[in-house]
Order: sequence, then structure tokens, then C-alpha cells
Amino acid sequence: MIKLPFTFDKNQKQTMILIVLVSVIAFIFYLNFLLVPQLVGVFGSFVKMNEARFELAKAKEDIARIDKLKNDLAAIQEKMDLYEKMLPAEQPISGLLENLNAVAKSSNVKITAITPNIVKEDKARKDTPFQEIPIHISAKSGYHELGNFLARLEGGERFMKIVDIAVKSNSSNPKKHDIELVVMTYKMKKGG
Repeated sequence: MIKLPFTFDKNQKQTMILIVLVSVIAFIFYLNFLLVPQLVGVFGSFVKMNEARFELAKAKEDIARIDKLKNDLAAIQEKMDLYEKMLPAEQPISGLLENLNAVAKSSNVKITAITPNIVKEDKARKDTPFQEIPIHISAKSGYHELGNFLARLEGGERFMKIVDIAVKSNSSNPKKHDIELVVMTYKMKKGG
């Protein structure tokens, strides 16, 4: 049997002190090694839960905006497609001339000569992302038909502007004037 330096029966005061001391040590052990880590874990869980709530709210906002963003993207893509039509990167000059001829016919303007002046890219202005293509047009037309033709050119799908125009009367047909004009159109430079 183990002998203790004191007896429980004889010294109640020492017994009480020993019981209180063991209880305090057990309580401190319980606090430091069992309760505090659990409280830290619970507090950490609350922090993580609040972070998750914040992220969830943010994700819900993003999901709510996704339709608006899709619509915005579609509108931007539509504008890009329109601008690519107006300022194409490459288009055969024959297609452009056919388009000019079709606009002239629908405006009752008779083109007698059409001459594109294509400047090589290395001689073109280097400070712009586009290349200018001047087109000299000789035509016969009435005054109102000419106005209609010019309006259709400048308001068409492709960027075009009239940079020079001369109208002369025609002695053989006073209702049809001799027209000389220069139309400027553009195309995107390669890599521009």
C-alpha cells in the first residue's frame, strides 16, 4: 500500500487544500487543453461562416448581373461587327467597285469611269491604323440624282466620304451634268 505523508482523517484542513489545489489544477488543465481549443475552433468556424456568407452574397450578385453582362457583350459584339463592315481589314477592290456601281444605278447616276488609287501600305501614313483608298469617279447625272447618290455613299455600310467634287453642265443634255468626284474609303492595315 502507498503511504501518504499525511492522513485524510487527521487533518481536514490539508485535505481541503489538497482537494481545492487538485480541482484548480484540473480546471486550469480543462481550460487550457480542452475548452480554449474548442472555443477557438468555434470562433474560427464563425469567422469562416461569415466569410462564406459574404462570398455567397457576392456570388449571388454576380449571378444576378450575368444576364446584363451577356446583353452588354452581345451589344458590343454587334457594334464590332458593324464597325468591321464599315472599316474592313481586307476586301477585294472589285467588290468595292461593284458596290459603288450598284449604288450609282439605284440613284440613276451613270458612271462613265471609275479609278481606284490604291496606295501601297509602306507609303501610307504610318500614324493611323487604317489605309486611305481614294477612288476617282466620272459620271453623268441630274442634280437631284447626284444628291441621292452622295447621300447613299456617305450613309452606307462602309465608311466613305466625298473629298472633291466638280459639276459641269452638259451642252448636249442640260438635265444631265458631267460629274467628277473623289470618294475616300478606308481599310484596316494588316495588324492594325
